[in-house]
Amino acid sequence: MTGRFWWKERIFKDFGHSYLAELVFEERGLQKIQILKNPSWGYFLVLDGIVQFTERDEYIYHETITYLPSSLLEESPEEVLIIGGGDGGVLRELQKISTIKKIVQYEIDSLVFELCQRYFFKISGDYDDPRVNFNIKDGLLGLKESPSQSFDLVIVDCTDPVGPAKSLYTEQFYMESKRVLKSKGVFIQQASLPAYFPHVLKEAYPVIKSVFPYVKVVRAYVPCYGEEIALLLATLEEKDWFNPLLKFNGRYYHSRLNPYYFSIPAPWLNLISP
Repeated sequence: MTGRFWWKERIFKDFGHSYLAELVFEERGLQKIQILKNPSWGYFLVLDGIVQFTERDEYIYHETITYLPSSLLEESPEEVLIIGGGDGGVLRELQKISTIKKIVQYEIDSLVFELCQRYFFKISGDYDDPRVNFNIKDGLLGLKESPSQSFDLVIVDCTDPVGPAKSLYTEQFYMESKRVLKSKGVFIQQASLPAYFPHVLKEAYPVIKSVFPYVKVVRAYVPCYGEEIALLLATLEEKDWFNPLLKFNGRYYHSRLNPYYFSIPAPWLNLISP
């Protein structure tokens, strides 16, 4: 398909988001991958028909999933594990934190990584950084091979629990994540859009809650999603959620936003109530 056309992201059978777009790339591998371009949103990545991010507002998501958990640590992070995140946005934000000494990343889809390096290199972190150990590998397998209590942060930047990401929302995955986390560390994972896909939060929350003693649901509004995205944040100890010890500032994130992130609406509370 060439030229501009109206591409629709299907949300429900009778509802979707439309973009006037040009198709830049399309191929089916582990996931159906599309890269499109829109005059307002710039280039954007689509996996299995779902928009993952756009050039225009990706920084909101990437700063949130990086700086929010970092702010809850007692000391600035040194060792971090990324699962997923093949676009390089989380890596980019982590590399802005001067204390970091080691970043290990497991990305299952080599094609996603290669295409993001080709088309989204402006938003990606630097994979030539000697602190970075990048691996094309299933995230759960990578976790199993990681030493215990070795990471200050575990950041899971994955797709929804379908296809290759299914194993990342299981009790086994959360048990392994807990094992590799340092005693004062923080785990975070995206949990889809509760307004559209409530089953993701409803099903994942009790599983992670059965593993970690402290679990919080985080909210963040990313314009291209059209709704607030949920994230699951888990720790081994109580944190001062609203008043973080560490201060980070990005294009979107600052520590005074923490009370917003952790104040979730009634429909979300209903989803996670026993």
